[in-house]
Amino acid sequence: MISPVTNVIRVNQVMAKEVAHEWERASSSELSAYCLQILQEIGCTDTELPDNLQTREEQLNLIAGFASYAFGRVENVQSAN
Repeated sequence: MISPVTNVIRVNQVMAKEVAHEWERASSSELSAYCLQILQEIGCTDTELPDNLQTREEQLNLIAGFASYAFGRVENVQSAN
């Protein structure tokens, strides 16, 4: 019997931290605009940030999280049953 193949995303935390450090120097309006751009790229149509992205820390966390996946890689993993 053939085991199913699962896609696994390996995040790149090093690159994510570098991106987050660069954005730490950005203004509040730059952070907000970039967060909106990220949300639009993943299919959200809102024109304002949601309640859980109002603080600078929350916005930096979104940027770092998005970068960790954007710079990560997808691997096919065959599970053994």
